[in-house]
Amino acid sequence: MRKINRFLTVLAVSAASFSTQAAILNSSNGHYYDLVTFADIGERLDWFGAKSFAENSSFNGKLGHLATLTSAAEDDFVWNRLGAEGYFLGAFDTSTLGGNGTWSHNSWQWVTGETFSYSNWLAGEPNHWQDGSELTPNNEDYLVYGWQDRGAGVLRWNDTNVDSSYINDQGNKKYTARGFVIEYEAVVSNVPPATVPVPGAFWLFSSVLAVFGLHKKKELFANS
Repeated sequence: MRKINRFLTVLAVSAASFSTQAAILNSSNGHYYDLVTFADIGERLDWFGAKSFAENSSFNGKLGHLATLTSAAEDDFVWNRLGAEGYFLGAFDTSTLGGNGTWSHNSWQWVTGETFSYSNWLAGEPNHWQDGSELTPNNEDYLVYGWQDRGAGVLRWNDTNVDSSYINDQGNKKYTARGFVIEYEAVVSNVPPATVPVPGAFWLFSSVLAVFGLHKKKELFANS
């Protein structure tokens, strides 16, 4: 049975809406994975909100976190079985701007503190696309699945900014992330969670945890 901690933290002026499927067992590692989809494009969480939501969820007594894909087999399972293209995953980066104006990704980390030894980046990624510009005002320091239509074969990962947004040619703000993947596993007490640096321009509206316990979120528990 899926559970969400029923505490209220008011960090935003509006609550987000989600839909979720039944958690799916990966028999190769005993973990369950849950695909959470933003039900309304105007009501969504950024990466930090998704991380908090996942970590305050549990399934069959196991705490959740944003999915950490530490092997090709796990990556294949989440991508193929859940249909997770365009969903946030549980990795982040610390980045720096060099003296020549070039951005560098320094230290990709999993939110669980697991070793970041496996990766599956799309060709040319991670690339800090237009970081600091009007097109992407926040650094691309967060992991998201890319899209099949990029024709990359088995390559899937992309770096994105905190709310996975960009400004199109018409000057409109658009979002690419469709939701996020929660992974449920046994608690490992000797692996401390990684410390995630909060960006200076934190997207307050989408960092909401007020979704927990609200009646409008009944669809979230439909599969409980």
